[in-house]
Amino acid sequence: MTLSADFVKRRSLGLWSFLLVAAPLASAGCIIVDEDGHHDGHHVHDDGPNDGGDNTVPPTPADDVRLVAVDTDATLSTEPGEGVGIFVEYTAGGTWTVWTTCDTNTSKVVCSFDLFASVDTSSELFDLAGIEIEKTDATRLQDIGVAYFHAETGSDIDAMTFTTTKGAIVRLEAYLDGAPEPRFVYWFGDGVLHEGAPSNPLDFKPTAP
Repeated sequence: MTLSADFVKRRSLGLWSFLLVAAPLASAGCIIVDEDGHHDGHHVHDDGPNDGGDNTVPPTPADDVRLVAVDTDATLSTEPGEGVGIFVEYTAGGTWTVWTTCDTNTSKVVCSFDLFASVDTSSELFDLAGIEIEKTDATRLQDIGVAYFHAETGSDIDAMTFTTTKGAIVRLEAYLDGAPEPRFVYWFGDGVLHEGAPSNPLDFKPTAP
């Protein structure tokens, strides 16, 4: 399963019904880590994907979690069903959107995502909601400060949105089919499209609150 940066575009802010409106092709680039280090004091979840069980994955040591910048109000677009992706966007004021795609048009299979988003203990996470989700998908507040998103994504887009304290650092932990898959995480940071996360979990710091 792959998603080339050629399929990912920057889009204008707007309603989800207009997600696939044509936009200029973003400048692709290698992963650029804006800051090294880790974010202490994060809320953590106790279970791995699928609520634990045989797929439980040990947490990444805090010292190994990388911190990157995410451009405020930068958004992405891609054609659903054409590639695997986990996309992270932040809107000024504290709204985050994390959405998924799969390569179902060619692979004929569905991608099973388990995503955890959390904030540090001095920040809040609230107003969690699903967008374009079906009965096989789920969003829930797993604990204080921890959002969980399960998506069975085919030739469509599934998304969760939530609000945090303005400018809060959000930690994302991503699994695909029960395995950690940071290589499919995409975001804009410092005007560059980043393909793949340097750690799992990964901390995102907005460039502006």
